Amino acid sequence: MLRDDERIGRFHLDLHPRDGKYTHAAHFPLARGLAGVQLPQSALLCNLPRGLLVLDDVVTLFHEFGHLLNSILSGRLRWARDAGVATERDFVEAPAFMLEEWPRNPQVLRRFAVDRDGTRISVELVDRMRDADRLGRATLMAQQVALSEMAYRLHEELPEDLTASGEASIARHLPVQPLPDTHHHAAFTHLADERYASGYYAYLWSFVIAKDLFSAFDPDDLRSAGTAHRYRDRVLAAGGSRDGHDLVQDFLGRPLRPDRFHQWLSGR
Repeated sequence: MLRDDERIGRFHLDLHPRDGKYTHAAHFPLARGLAGVQLPQSALLCNLPRGLLVLDDVVTLFHEFGHLLNSILSGRLRWARDAGVATERDFVEAPAFMLEEWPRNPQVLRRFAVDRDGTRISVELVDRMRDADRLGRATLMAQQVALSEMAYRLHEELPEDLTASGEASIARHLPVQPLPDTHHHAAFTHLADERYASGYYAYLWSFVIAKDLFSAFDPDDLRSAGTAHRYRDRVLAAGGSRDGHDLVQDFLGRPLRPDRFHQWLSGR
């Protein structure tokens, strides 16, 4: 990765599935960058199909690339503890969710999205996909609340019956009741991730932050350099050297507000 012809970091892409490989998509830091000492290095491990991609695949790639940008652009700080993806856990997903806005934008998609014949994706099709994305938003958020509660209760209460505790959390928040003997906790991999565990709620709160950060951008001109450079310098490059709420305040010129999240949730 270059900035004004200066190398500021390196990254590696491992995009396609193979036997024995990690089966999800994730960003992994390989080396923290330190000013005057070493360049940051990161890797993206994904499992994208070869050939044509559906929109969800593209959004996943952009999400993980958001983590990668945060890791590399914050690799010129003085202290190792601040470099890389080092913000508070309930802020750390915000840069990744932020970048998800780009592949849903017609101007951005039309720069690279083509079919088998090389025909660029139409604005009409992108608008239809965006309309479809509005369906079920409330249920999606309710599911995140249910999983957040499940993760917290399992760690706080240490219940003997893990299945019953998990099903109770799901039943409280979702309109569709859980099927018996589903054992949701057994497939909830974040429970075994020391970075999340009881703090799975960080995903939902980071999502709220990302929607507010995106309010500074012009959706009709996402390639405008001014706002992007300010976001790069004041949020991404700061790494963990400042508290998340200070990064938001510095970038937006005001404290965090959930208004944009509420607008998104209502379909606007």
